[in-house]
Amino acid sequence: MIKRVLIPTDGFGLEDHVIEYMAKAFPFADFHVISVVNTYERGVQLTNLLYDEMQDASMKAVREAEEKLHSLGIHNVKNRVAEGLPSREIVRYAKLNDVDLIAMRVYGRKSTASAHRLGSTVHNVLKISPIPVLTLADRCDRVPIKRLLLLTDGTAKTKRAENFAILLSSSYNLEMEVIYFSKYSNESGEKILKNVEWKANYWNVRIEKKIVEDEPKKIFEHLGENDIVVMGTGKKGYLSPKVGHVSLYMATHSPIPVIFVRKLKERWSKRISRR
Repeated sequence: MIKRVLIPTDGFGLEDHVIEYMAKAFPFADFHVISVVNTYERGVQLTNLLYDEMQDASMKAVREAEEKLHSLGIHNVKNRVAEGLPSREIVRYAKLNDVDLIAMRVYGRKSTASAHRLGSTVHNVLKISPIPVLTLADRCDRVPIKRLLLLTDGTAKTKRAENFAILLSSSYNLEMEVIYFSKYSNESGEKILKNVEWKANYWNVRIEKKIVEDEPKKIFEHLGENDIVVMGTGKKGYLSPKVGHVSLYMATHSPIPVIFVRKLKERWSKRISRR
């Protein structure tokens, strides 16, 4: 299912743990590495010396990332240096190259879940990317993936995350735990969980169902038993997409990778609709 992976890099080595994790978790995928010269940075358009330095740094970054992937046994690697607004260029490249998963690092688990701690580029990619985005704050050795945790509140946006989680679990023979979290009644949660179970049964995926409070710390009690999390990005904004507070907290605090799903690729939608 995950055939092509994209890893953005800035050359500072801060995403090494993401490269190592992805190489171990999806060793048969084709890997793409991108570094973006941020021409929206103040002064870049006016200072040729600064622009040349940033261009050289980006070229060095993709080479080092490619060498690291080679050292981990991944040899089918393509790299690209782009120019523009990083979040926009990352998503543009992913769409043009039919990437299945964008993998990004975040700054780490801090006392808040602000967009600053998440990183502006990651935050913007989460808001605009139609392609699932994996975030990872710290080094993680839970590979191969055996158990998946799906978080849902039953809204239309999380339905896509539900379908993605079921397809991923079916493709990689994973066990799946489903948690319904919401401020609304447990009765609604039971109906939503039964619906997820019904879909999962069609794909021969065994699931466990739970209802927890709409509180990130309650969800964290279930992370120790699972290897990866799948969830939506949050509610839709009035003028532009937004990343919900639970999604922000999970991205910055989760000790295991989190895959955020806004949309399903066409071939995945066709697969799930056949059943």
